[in-house]
Amino acid sequence: MRTSCLATMMTVTAMALGSCGGDTAAPRPAFELDGSWVFLGPGDGPHSLRISDTSMDYADLDGQWSSSWSLQQYDNALHHFQVTFDSGSGTYLPVGQNMSGTYALNGVMLAVQLENSSGSYPPMKSPDSCTEADSTPIPDCRLYMKQ
Repeated sequence: MRTSCLATMMTVTAMALGSCGGDTAAPRPAFELDGSWVFLGPGDGPHSLRISDTSMDYADLDGQWSSSWSLQQYDNALHHFQVTFDSGSGTYLPVGQNMSGTYALNGVMLAVQLENSSGSYPPMKSPDSCTEADSTPIPDCRLYMKQ
């Protein structure tokens, strides 16, 4: 009986110690842009954008080009993300190796402002239109609608 109690105590202690330490960080929340998006403008030709917690995949609607990007980090509260280029075909968009993005999400509408950088985030100049007050398109700004 005494051996049985000692074995039980050792098992419980080992289980308790096994759960100590290790990775105690809470899982990161899902990226709020997760899903499929269709491009609305300005400028670039019609394309789709599929976003997950790990990637962003762009594809021309006519199949002429595509590009895949790894999502390195994102912050839902600050509306920021960083991606690195994985692969592309045709004359794909966006162009660069490391991109930082700032976004504005308004219901089913998404505005994304990109910058060729991994150290800073571009300012969101016009979250509802991607155009300046004089209707000039903002470079590297794109509007999407959730599919």
